[in-house]
Amino acid sequence: MDHTSRLGAALRAISNVFGAIATLFLLFLMFAITLDACVRFFYQHSIPGVFEMSELSLVVIVFLGLGWTQMDDAHIRVTLLHKRVPPRVAQWMDALAWLAAAAVLVTLAYPATGEALESVQIREFRWGYVEVPIWWTKVIVAAGLWFGALQMLAQAGCALCRTEAVAPASPVLASH
Repeated sequence: MDHTSRLGAALRAISNVFGAIATLFLLFLMFAITLDACVRFFYQHSIPGVFEMSELSLVVIVFLGLGWTQMDDAHIRVTLLHKRVPPRVAQWMDALAWLAAAAVLVTLAYPATGEALESVQIREFRWGYVEVPIWWTKVIVAAGLWFGALQMLAQAGCALCRTEAVAPASPVLASH
């Protein structure tokens, strides 16, 4: 994606904020689980709420990390066919793949938004060892899906507007 355009710069700024939040939740997850394991080893009981917050942290990490990963073009791809077609065909394949990904994310984001709104209205929570509000994670799921779809659409547009030839993907592992 062209990060020099206004759209690219805005997407980069939002993805950096989302990525920083996801990173903070990852740090919480690492330290909380480590601490909980130590407490269980020494005192034979868990820290209340760590399990529940760990589940919610995974939601934040995945759905806010989605956009950050997309900005760095780090999603996993299978390039077997892509490397064997002419550059212009590969360009159209890229655009079609990004459009399909955007369509899937929009298909998921629309009902997730309705669920998030309902969850916020009723201040939804779930019971575990402790009572944990979950409405905020449903908002994050919806926001992450919409942001991911927007990025995929922008990526499709960039693929179609690209003037230089698509460079063939380099193999990650050397063949033996």
